[in-house]
Amino acid sequence: MPRTITRMVTIACCFLTVCLVFINFSVNAGGPTGASRDIKHIPIFKSRVLKLKQAIHRVSVGNPNIGDIKLLPNNELYVLGKKLGSTNIMVWDKNEQLVDVIDIEITHDLNGLKTRLHEFLPGEKLGVQTSQGQLLISGQASNLQKMNTAVELAQAYADAASVSKVKSTVLNMMTVGGDHQVMLEVVIAEVQKEVARQFDSKFFIFNKGDKGFIGTAGAGGTFDLDPAAAIDSRGFFARYLDGNLMMNFALDVAKQHGLAKVLAEPNVTAMSGQSAEFLSGGEFPIPVPGTNGSTTIQYRDFGVGVKFVPSVLDSGQINLNLNVMVSEVSNANSVTLSGGSNTALVVPSIVKRTTATTVELADGQTIAISGLISDTLRENIDKLPGLGDIPILGQLFTSKSFQSGQSELVILVTPRLVRPFNKKQISLPTDDFVLPSDMEFYLLGKMSHKQSEQEKHETPYEAIESDAKIDDSGTQQKYGHSL
Repeated sequence: MPRTITRMVTIACCFLTVCLVFINFSVNAGGPTGASRDIKHIPIFKSRVLKLKQAIHRVSVGNPNIGDIKLLPNNELYVLGKKLGSTNIMVWDKNEQLVDVIDIEITHDLNGLKTRLHEFLPGEKLGVQTSQGQLLISGQASNLQKMNTAVELAQAYADAASVSKVKSTVLNMMTVGGDHQVMLEVVIAEVQKEVARQFDSKFFIFNKGDKGFIGTAGAGGTFDLDPAAAIDSRGFFARYLDGNLMMNFALDVAKQHGLAKVLAEPNVTAMSGQSAEFLSGGEFPIPVPGTNGSTTIQYRDFGVGVKFVPSVLDSGQINLNLNVMVSEVSNANSVTLSGGSNTALVVPSIVKRTTATTVELADGQTIAISGLISDTLRENIDKLPGLGDIPILGQLFTSKSFQSGQSELVILVTPRLVRPFNKKQISLPTDDFVLPSDMEFYLLGKMSHKQSEQEKHETPYEAIESDAKIDDSGTQQKYGHSL
C-alpha cells in the first residue's frame, strides 16, 4: 500500500512538471498561434526602433526581404521596412532561451496618405488601411469627383510602395452620399425636305429603204410594241408609223416633293457614376461568312439610342459623358448577296448621325450638344449631240434630273437630380383605356378608346400604405407623355 501511494505521487509530480514546462513555453513564445501578441506596423521604406524589456543576446527575422533588423545597445532593436508584407522577429537571451516573438507588418505610408487626404479633401469622412499589399480606402465621399480624387491619391501611394514585380493595388470601398440619381431628358428634332424634278426623253426613229435602213435612238432603245413601257413613272408617249418610217417617243416627266419629321424624347435615369443605355428602334440581320463555308447571322442596331454616364459634382453641377445615335435603315447603298436556288439576300445600309461629347451643367439646365444643317443639290443632263442643242426642239432629245434636299437636326439634353416619389398623382399613357364589349364592337363599331373625364370614376379600393418612408416631393416634372 505505501508503495502504491509513492508511485501515484511520482506520476503526479511528473505530470505537474510537464504542465509547467508547457505553460512556460507558451508564455515565452507568446502562445501557439500568436493571437495575443501585438503587431508592430512599420511604413515601407521607413525605420522604427523597438524597445525590448530584457537583455538581448541574439535576434532573427523570418523574411529578411520584408524587413531588415539591427541590434542596438540598451536593448533596442532597429527595424527597416523593405517590402509590403508580414513577418516576425525572434529574440533569444544569453542562455539561448527564446524570450520574445515580435510580429511586424510592413504597410503603406498611411499617416502620409491621411495627411494628404485631410489637406486636399477637408471635411470628407474617409479611412485608410492596409492588408497584404492592398491599400484599402473606405468611408463616404460627398460626391463622385472627391471620391475619384481620393482614389487617385491612394493610387499614388500604392504605386510608390510597389517593389520589383510585386504591385500594390487600391481597394475602393467608399460610397457616395446624397441624392445622386440623374434623369437625362434628350430631345432629338430633325426635319428633312426634298424636291426632285425629272425630264427623261426616250425616242426611237427607224426608216427602212429598199437596200438598207437608217435610224436613231436615245436612252430607250427599241420600245417593242408598247411605247408606254419606256415610261418609268409619269409622262407622255406617242408613235407614228407610215410605210417604212416608224417613230416612237416617250417623255418621262415627274416632280416629287418630300417632307419628313423625326422627334424623339427619350428619358433615362441612372446613378451618379453608373452608365445607362436606351434604344428605341430595332435590329437587322447581316450574314457573316464563317469557317468551313458556314454562314452566321449578326445583328446591328438602328433607331434612337442614348448612352450616358452622369457624375454629380459640387453645387449641383452635373458632368455628363454622352453618346447619342440617330439611325435608320436605307436601301441607298444596300448590298445584294446571291445564294443557291436563284435566291438573293439584300443587306440594307444604315444612315446614321452620332455625337459623343462631355458637358457640364446644373440641375435642370438645357444645352444643345449638336446640330446639323445640310443642303444638297444634284443636277444631271444627258442629251444627243447636235440634236440636243437645238433650242426648244432639242429638249425632246435631252434627259435631265434635278434633286435638292435640306435637313436640319438639333439634339438637346437636360439633366435633373431625381428621387423616388409617390405614384398616387402620376398617370401613365396606358391609363384610362376602355375595351369595347361584344355589342359595342359588332353592332356599334366602337374600338378601344381612352376614357373621357365624364366616364372616369373613383378607384374602388385604397392602397395599403407601407411602413417605408416615401418622399412625396420627388422631382416635380413630367415623366413620359400624355396622349
